[in-house]
Amino acid sequence: MCAEPVRWDEPSATWLVSGHEEAAAVLRGVGWSSSPALRPDAPAELREMPPGNLLFSDPPDHTRMRRLLSPAFTPRAVESLRPRIVEIVEAVLTGLDDETDLLREVAHLIPVAVIAELLDVGEDGAELLLELTPPLVRLLEPDADGDAIVAGTAATTDLAMFLAPLIAERRKRPGADFISAMLAVPDGLTEAEVAATCVLLLTAGHETTAGLIAGSVLALLGDPGQIPLLLADPARAVEELLRVEGPIKRVVRVAVTGHELSGRRIEAGQTVQVLLQDVNRAQGPLDLSRDPLPHLAFGSGIHYCLGQALARMEAVETLPRLFTDFPGMSLTGHRRRDSLTFHALDELHVAGLHRKPT
Repeated sequence: MCAEPVRWDEPSATWLVSGHEEAAAVLRGVGWSSSPALRPDAPAELREMPPGNLLFSDPPDHTRMRRLLSPAFTPRAVESLRPRIVEIVEAVLTGLDDETDLLREVAHLIPVAVIAELLDVGEDGAELLLELTPPLVRLLEPDADGDAIVAGTAATTDLAMFLAPLIAERRKRPGADFISAMLAVPDGLTEAEVAATCVLLLTAGHETTAGLIAGSVLALLGDPGQIPLLLADPARAVEELLRVEGPIKRVVRVAVTGHELSGRRIEAGQTVQVLLQDVNRAQGPLDLSRDPLPHLAFGSGIHYCLGQALARMEAVETLPRLFTDFPGMSLTGHRRRDSLTFHALDELHVAGLHRKPT
């Protein structure tokens, strides 16, 4: 029997939303807040976090910031990055050994290299981004405790300190990078908001794309008959992979006003968890032979993922090359991450990484 589309979960003291219509109503509707500081059980450390993160902001601040950032993420702007992304993918794959942890050596490296390229932070910056990702990502878990929040806040501070002189330099001598573009917008973002957006790129852009790539590889190695369908039409295949292997399990909203959802009354101040993975997977198993089914892998409404075109491109350029270059690749082991927010892996071990003879 299917679970009710809206139901109260006593252990977490939150409403769980798993119906497609109801999930869309929350994500696209008004009267909901994305600020974790408004959650009834929010630790004091969470309430003291600095503002400026687009992911956790509400209108009118969110509206202003998104308007200023959107031009950098249009399909046309992202398309200009494709040649460099292709080079990054090829460089990463060229360095693989016969056996490897594909999560660490491919899925994590490609998006962080793309972000480092966007920000123009060099090799040292890329290494710092890799180092800071885990504590920053932990902030996105609904059960993050005080220690995790302190560690995440410290990582945010470390990144901000690294970026501060770069931001000052780019303000004086702009380049072709994303930081310079943010600073160049008239009446644009403050320097604190620029730094917060870089943090968002790292948490929402690195971890999620890595999860999509690794999860897709695992799914296809478990069902190799679908690999030719990926190679025949990568863009179409990635849409279906996003639905089934989307990297986000759930997003959290706080009711600012009272709502009626599927006959259930949600009072102002109560927390709702939108179970994106349940909503998406309810439509059926992975099938790359059909037209992709609609999904909420990138959310919906005002918080629809700003970097979705970039994430799609990275997956489209990475996945076919992996299976074309290494037709004998096989799974030797994997470990799922224990996470409420992320559909992710901690390890993805493969063997048989011998390049196809030319």
